[in-house]
Formats: sequence, C-alpha cells, structure tokens
Amino acid sequence: MNPPSPPPGPPNVADLQELIDQWATFARGLEREDYTFDLDNWLNDVDVRELILEALPMFSREEMGDHALKLDEADRAFMAATRDFKRCVWGGGTARKEHWTAQKNWWYFRTPARSNAQLEDELLTVR
Repeated sequence: MNPPSPPPGPPNVADLQELIDQWATFARGLEREDYTFDLDNWLNDVDVRELILEALPMFSREEMGDHALKLDEADRAFMAATRDFKRCVWGGGTARKEHWTAQKNWWYFRTPARSNAQLEDELLTVR
C-alpha cells in the first residue's frame, strides 16, 4: 500500500498570471477577428476564466501586480466582443450542478459577437 500523498501546496501566483495572460490574449483576439472555432474550443477558452475565478481568492491584488489590471482589461474586452447567450454554454444541467450563474460566471453565458456557422449551429443544440 502506498502512503497517502501530501496535499498540494498553495498554487503559485505565476500560474494565475499565466492564466490571466492566456485570457487576455483570447479576449483581445475576439475583439480583432471572427471566432473561427467550434463549441468545444469555446468551452475550453471560457474555462480559463473559471480557473482564474477559482484561483483569485488565494492572492491579493498586490500579489497579482499588473495582472490585476490586465484581468480587468481582458474582462472588459471579452464583454465588448461577446453577446449574451440565453443559457449556459455548457448546458443547464452543468450550470445547476456547478452552481454557475450569469451574474457570477458570466463568461459561460456569452458567445462571440463575431462567430461562425459551425459554432452557431452547435449553440442551437445547447439545452
């Protein structure tokens, strides 16, 4: 029998900063050009913001440094480049299970303003 492994240590602020960089790049891209990927890609892209939300309570804005402002700017860019979606892009069942709301987890309730036919067709199937 293997001994139980120790609990994970506190996450590194650099990991959070990396996620914020990824989110900022994604949001700026949405502002500049059409979103050309499918629903699976969109889910992966917006999941980055959920990971950021989960990590935020572990660090102060001081610890985050310039990344605190970068996150604010990226969120504004994302909001400007997306539109409201009538339900959670992961589907209602997942939203209920995860307790996601359009207020707290707003990135899951938005879709690209400049989208593509495949993504739009797939969004029609989200229940």
